[in-house]
Amino acid sequence: MKKAEPEIKFPCLWEFRLITDSTMAEATEAGIAALEAKEKPGFTISRGEASSGKKYLALRISCQVDSMERAKFLAGELGKLPGVKFMI
Repeated sequence: MKKAEPEIKFPCLWEFRLITDSTMAEATEAGIAALEAKEKPGFTISRGEASSGKKYLALRISCQVDSMERAKFLAGELGKLPGVKFMI
């Protein structure tokens, strides 16, 4: 039996969690700023915790999205930024 997908009502606040190479955090943040300037999603950015060895850094990015397509587009663009290892 397949579980039903939860219904998401748009517009809504969407959060992306990026795990980045900590040595490239500034380049990642510069890429986020460039995406912000181009697409104007109204990002709110906060740094999360670093890994125990300080090799990786978590970044939390949230914004209002009007559709699932917009959320997927922004996720794709964020995933291409320098230093991003994976996204949750």
